[in-house]
Amino acid sequence: MASPIWSNGIFVLMMLFLLLLCMWREWRYQVDTMLHLWHFVLDIYLLCGLMMFVPLKGRRLLKRLCYAVAYATAFVEIFIMERFNILFTPTTVNLWRETTAKETGEFLATYLAGEAMALVLALLVLSVLLHYLLNYWCRHRKSCPGWFRTVCSLCIIALVGWSIGPALGEKRLLLRFMSSPSQAEKVKSELFYSPVYRLAYSYYMLHLADRDLDDLKRSMMQLTIDSCSFKCPNIVLVIGESYNKHHAQLYGYKGKTTPNMVRMRGERSLAVMFDAVTPWNLTSKVFKSMFSTRDLNGGGKWTDGVLFPALMRKAGYKVAFLTNQYQKVMEQNGVDFSGSFFLNDRVLDSMCFDVRNTAHYDLDGDFIREYTCYEKADHNFVIFHLYGQHVSYGSRFDESFCYFTPDSIDRKKLNRQQKQIVADYDNATLYNDQVFADICRFFESDDAVVIYLSDHGEEVYDYIWMFGRTPGDDISAPIAYYEFEIPMVMWFSPLFMQNHPDIVKKAKSVYKEPFISSNISQLILGLAGIGCPWYEPRRDLLSDRYSPGNRYLKGTLSYDSIVAGTKFEKKWKKK
Repeated sequence: MASPIWSNGIFVLMMLFLLLLCMWREWRYQVDTMLHLWHFVLDIYLLCGLMMFVPLKGRRLLKRLCYAVAYATAFVEIFIMERFNILFTPTTVNLWRETTAKETGEFLATYLAGEAMALVLALLVLSVLLHYLLNYWCRHRKSCPGWFRTVCSLCIIALVGWSIGPALGEKRLLLRFMSSPSQAEKVKSELFYSPVYRLAYSYYMLHLADRDLDDLKRSMMQLTIDSCSFKCPNIVLVIGESYNKHHAQLYGYKGKTTPNMVRMRGERSLAVMFDAVTPWNLTSKVFKSMFSTRDLNGGGKWTDGVLFPALMRKAGYKVAFLTNQYQKVMEQNGVDFSGSFFLNDRVLDSMCFDVRNTAHYDLDGDFIREYTCYEKADHNFVIFHLYGQHVSYGSRFDESFCYFTPDSIDRKKLNRQQKQIVADYDNATLYNDQVFADICRFFESDDAVVIYLSDHGEEVYDYIWMFGRTPGDDISAPIAYYEFEIPMVMWFSPLFMQNHPDIVKKAKSVYKEPFISSNISQLILGLAGIGCPWYEPRRDLLSDRYSPGNRYLKGTLSYDSIVAGTKFEKKWKKK
């Protein structure tokens, strides 16, 4: 059982050395290095086991191929990490795909010098020297005592056996991910623990993205607008991040986390929706369902619809997309790419948006000031995409918003560290409330409506003993309640309330209506007064013909069926 490792000892040691070299240089990107090692143990054992069935000449050729791939990917990734602070991601690989021969030559002339290249060459020489010394030692070493070989063999078997537990289940997820026919959900970054895996992941994601983009562009070529009344001249969509509505004072939370929204509701300028959900608890999936006009109840793919910002722009609105997450930058990781690949496509970007931002900010309060450089047109549609309450929560607010502390969290079952996480989340929610108020202030002198909703919810030790989100397909009532219910409000400027009392009245009357965020495109098209083949009044929350239909989570599970008969069903009515 240990012979695959014994027969390929130098190969195993060099592969381990290259992995540790990458982990050492890329430590800031590594999450669970122990799990990385368990994956390596299982992978290298299986690879060496397969080599045992290959004839000796073929085995040597296979080893040389593995060495070439491992050395090339390891040292290229170390170089780009040292020089540009990036790893292999779909974004970086896509940049290479689009690079011309001339640009490649200029790149080599510019960057293949300096400290980064010197370090890579030094590490390469060290690796080759180590490889040579191991070969030399193996050729001249004396045979090992039988007892020593037995002990080592038992250790190898135990190590491989031990790796099966933590790694095998993750391998199933990896196979499922790599066999998905469409843009797959996020999987753990630990699965792509080596440069080879990250490169394979990047090319696979690009393959899926290319296919989706081709389908979407075919749909987008048919854009037509029948009419537009510009009913609401200024429409603002604010997309929050990881917002657990049950930590919002506005929805009955004990902590004062939304004082501005509560004040606005008291001033009668805010309509609050109590029964809004999201179809996904993953931002990339949410963005595709929100930006596409496709009806989730109608079957088909998200690319069967069109991107509604393009409809707004074609109708005559000036469209701005200001995002604090999905910039057009090399530093995007795989998850960023999954969420923004269609937004950053040159053709689709030019069809959808007049204005994009390129800068990234640590705090949303600094980010939204990008709007101060915006030149208003007669009719404007502005999208703000915030960082909101994305982990880590303690990084989402400045020191002046440290209102909540572990001592103020009245949760006896939580230890102090867990209470600190909850306090950080509540402080981030408080800060987000101020960001929303500042956005509204930008439009207080305009005829404007501001719609706020979050991409998805978040678990913060509320029911499941964790924080974050659950990636599995099984959705229980607590998961639906905390991770798929979302806050949704509509704020109206004084001038808007004066000019559109019917819309304000309607918005305040539908607070109990079931809503799913994949229908936000229909709500906005209705506010704009756009008539086109992609506008469906039955999906427009403010239309008299509105009919919510089924609200499917992850494409197949009905939210209302999941919570039916549980204590989470219509719990908001009691507040």
